[in-house]
Amino acid sequence: MRADHPLSPPFQSIQSFPAFDRVTTEDLAPARTLYSSAAWLRLLDRHGHGYTYVLLRQGRDVALCPVTEGVGVHARRYHPDFLLADCVPAEACVVVGPRTGYRNELLSGVHPFSTGALVGGLQEAAPGRVILLPYLSAADAARFTAAGHPAGLVAWEGWLDVPDGGFDSYLDSVTQSRRRQIKADLRRVALNGLTFQVSPLDEHAPFQDIARLLVQHEKKYDPSYDRPPSEFLPYLTLCADVPGAYVILAHLNGRAVGCHVVFRYGDVLWVRLFGVDESLEETRSSYFSLMFYEPLKLAHSLGASAVHLGIAASDTKLRRGARLEPLWTVALVDDDGVGEQARRGLRSRSCDLPDPLPASIVRPDAP
Repeated sequence: MRADHPLSPPFQSIQSFPAFDRVTTEDLAPARTLYSSAAWLRLLDRHGHGYTYVLLRQGRDVALCPVTEGVGVHARRYHPDFLLADCVPAEACVVVGPRTGYRNELLSGVHPFSTGALVGGLQEAAPGRVILLPYLSAADAARFTAAGHPAGLVAWEGWLDVPDGGFDSYLDSVTQSRRRQIKADLRRVALNGLTFQVSPLDEHAPFQDIARLLVQHEKKYDPSYDRPPSEFLPYLTLCADVPGAYVILAHLNGRAVGCHVVFRYGDVLWVRLFGVDESLEETRSSYFSLMFYEPLKLAHSLGASAVHLGIAASDTKLRRGARLEPLWTVALVDDDGVGEQARRGLRSRSCDLPDPLPASIVRPDAP
């Protein structure tokens, strides 16, 4: 296994890949998911992610894959040590796909790139490496398992379907016990005097307030977190350039006490950045409205069919009427010895997920 072999393609960023705009607009079908869309890849590049782009062609078919050296991955849940449960060294791996959003997609033309050609092209670009494709849908992962490549469960993502009748129909669709829980959430919001406002995330958005709330939320889960709100501002500015960006704000006595940055892409509202000032007891009740109910109302007003809630807090999402879908990591390996290590890592991770699986959900063994 040649763990020190450099990646073959020369394209280190979108700027050094002059064909990016042409490929994404002329050759590739529009991404189904926000986090693999051309606009999002441009945001990530401007934000310093620095992917190597593997561009594959087979006749008129084309595929585009952002790739990262395993040792260059900083986000914990995208790192090979996490994906393979420390069974394969990071320097022996590459990670395919955007390192954000926990929803990966294989970008190709109108007709899906053949699995065999895609595997061969990636292995040629990263010879001797364990090639990891994390956070794939069951349908995408099944393309690879059908060809003999191993996959392991890595997370559950939440989806909140938007009924034609809007919020009232949503309430009618959940069980009686869940309906009582939702109504109790809404009563606490009203009792505490919280109000909500939706506006486009544009140059008029209250970026300072949003950044302050994001930092306060981070500190709740990590008391040592010391980044100032000002460090969020460049990223928020980039988010504002993405079409379909909105911010949902919670107010108490005229002051912003909660925020949720979301994106309308395709037929889905994708939730992204969440922050609540929990220094006051009254503001804590805004959590469920900001996370679930207000995004659902916005999605309905925009004509979207679902809200993508992302990973983690699966039990909480399930109790608010969300459905859970499994996400998978696929490993491409051309060495039998390392292949067994990768399989062991995939199995170990699938049995030890950070987000506990609700008792009512049956764990699948394969995509």
